[in-house]
Amino acid sequence: MTIETTSKTIKMLVIDIDGTLLNPAGEITPATRAAVQGARQAGIVVTLATARRYCNTAPIAIELGLDIPLILYDGALIVEHPQGKVLQMHPLAAMVGQQAVDLLASNGIQPIVHPATGTTEEIWTGPAELDNLWVEAYFTTFPEQMRRMPYANLCYGHPDPLRVVGFADDETIVGLLPAVSTLDCAWIVTQRGNYGSAEIALMEPDCSKASGVKALAEHFGIALEQVMAIGDNTNDILMLRSVGWGVAMGHAPDEVQAAAKAITTSNREDGVALAIERYALCCSTMTFSNSRRRTT
Repeated sequence: MTIETTSKTIKMLVIDIDGTLLNPAGEITPATRAAVQGARQAGIVVTLATARRYCNTAPIAIELGLDIPLILYDGALIVEHPQGKVLQMHPLAAMVGQQAVDLLASNGIQPIVHPATGTTEEIWTGPAELDNLWVEAYFTTFPEQMRRMPYANLCYGHPDPLRVVGFADDETIVGLLPAVSTLDCAWIVTQRGNYGSAEIALMEPDCSKASGVKALAEHFGIALEQVMAIGDNTNDILMLRSVGWGVAMGHAPDEVQAAAKAITTSNREDGVALAIERYALCCSTMTFSNSRRRTT
């Protein structure tokens, strides 16, 4: 068997959380935890890049023992951990945010606004008339952070928000894209998110996990060519393309795998641990199959 390794020296490792770091049960396996600690002991800067917010990312960072800035909201916010201090914000213009709110509401989708309130995280949304089972599940998870207000005032008259989000069925989300493409924003569509529906997130035009990784790499004085990133979903594509060594999970969609330089196994099979050992730590003594890996 030919062992695939990178000749690049990896100085920074960026890991997506859901579907990547966590297994299908939502857990960090012992093998993954050990691999992350091995990377840190080898002097590699290890961080997380996620669509999650700080409140539900911090416990994972604590579990891994990380004390480093985290890339949140798909790159719209970077927060120093565990201090909880905002290092960088990349907000969406309030005018565009309001246009996104109006578009979602006019199509029967409850708009969710994540305001730029730092780590005092709030969820702004409209009257309950547009709630569905998916947003109800989301709101139930964070009831103390919720604030309802008229649709016309969700972004208008407030500071620029981090992003605007909508949960709906996949057909409805896809049907929105022609109108969304006319707005001055970037957008990410997830076919099946953590709450069982398709999701759309609208953000500042240059905002992505890739922009967050670039900013954090510059913060540490590390070249992007020396960064390794691991992800599994469409919001990881730009990140995987932007770094020196992008790794897609084995269960990732074809377009995500096509954006990566290598493919590891799935999150059922400790794909993150194997990728760290193979590419970051260059442990070439592994005897597992490489049938689901490739390099370009």
